[in-house]
Amino acid sequence: MAEQVIEIRGLHKAFGSHEVLKGIDFAANKGEVVCIIGSSGSGKSTLLRCINLLENPDKGKICYHGKDILTDETINMPQYHAKVGMVFQQFNLFGNMTVLENCMTGQMKVLKRSREESMENAMKYLRKVGMEAYVGAKPRQLSGGQKQRVAIARTLSMDPEVILFDEPTSALDPEMVGEVLSVMQNLAQEGMTMLVVTHEMGFARAVADKVVFMDQGVIAEEGTPDQVLGSPKHERLQSFLRSML
Repeated sequence: MAEQVIEIRGLHKAFGSHEVLKGIDFAANKGEVVCIIGSSGSGKSTLLRCINLLENPDKGKICYHGKDILTDETINMPQYHAKVGMVFQQFNLFGNMTVLENCMTGQMKVLKRSREESMENAMKYLRKVGMEAYVGAKPRQLSGGQKQRVAIARTLSMDPEVILFDEPTSALDPEMVGEVLSVMQNLAQEGMTMLVVTHEMGFARAVADKVVFMDQGVIAEEGTPDQVLGSPKHERLQSFLRSML
């Protein structure tokens, strides 16, 4: 039986009178790659931001290993944020810090690691994403693809169990997309649990265990890549895939 890491039940979120999430039910198992697709405004990024508690849901449950993070007071929130890491569309690196400092600071502040241990761990993950040569650089000196690889290394340095990727390639030039997707593909092969909001249908087809199609704040269709991308049932999904391909 697969171990469930994240489970969402009846999740609602509105901004003013605009209801963005309209009762989402969703689960991700350990080691699973779930790709979330859909048109702009369908609620994909809001769903990830709720899971990471960058947005507070209006109602519903978000369970991490069976504990509802919205109501269970035994959950240590900084530790939860370390365990459920997030990689953003716009990188969100600290512009005044070097690449190495970006990957060390969270470890020292949240995980209370020593400077030496934080540096050793940061270097391990910067090597993993091919950015060890840039440890002294500031983010402004890097390309978009390089910044995103540093952002992934920073998240990995916190020893996450789950990584949420919010359209990690959409701010990149086309030739840089591949370098970021290949890092993500390697993580998937190593068994990292990943929830990926993406427009990269080739990546979803090749790497996802499950694809979720969101439309107007609900999950309209979900299944394997073959089911959702290969033989879509929902008319909205069919027209979305036509527009993407």
